[in-house]
Amino acid sequence: METHIIFKNMKSAEDINEYAEKKLAKLNKYLANINDIKLELSEIKSKSRQRNYAAQVTINVNGFLIRGEHKRESIKAAIDEVLETMERQIEKYKKRYEISKGRSSKSIRVPAGNATGDNDREAGEVLKMKKFFIKPMNVEQAIEQMEFLGHDFFIFANVEDKAVNVIYRRKDGKYGLILPELS
Repeated sequence: METHIIFKNMKSAEDINEYAEKKLAKLNKYLANINDIKLELSEIKSKSRQRNYAAQVTINVNGFLIRGEHKRESIKAAIDEVLETMERQIEKYKKRYEISKGRSSKSIRVPAGNATGDNDREAGEVLKMKKFFIKPMNVEQAIEQMEFLGHDFFIFANVEDKAVNVIYRRKDGKYGLILPELS
């Protein structure tokens, strides 16, 4: 299991690093086949004097992404709360899928990298690009992946027609499916 701790809008601190690594290691007892864990810690800039921190964890379990985020006044409190959320998410994942300990399977998707642009670009320009490989899945699997990520949309390769589709959450709480066609 690879662990990545990223600090944004704040300086890296050795004690926070050690604390986070110790806490993240506990997630292995809940799920043995975690490929990697990414923890992003950031200070939220605001006009108030009180500091606020955000902790966001993304876990890759054989290509299935599980994500959680919490904001608190203390960085350690944010880490603790996001890890409690991740424990619940992992339990939810284990209930939905049969987990075979020690066996790894092909990845659903693997980030190929990303490039970011400068903040001073004009409107209409692409500021960030993400590339990722996708494995064909059905609509139900795409909805589950979207829910675990906590996103409002998800791009996937539909197993039925081998086309790239987009599933999204509508304002009424139901789902929509975009089936693109070349003109």
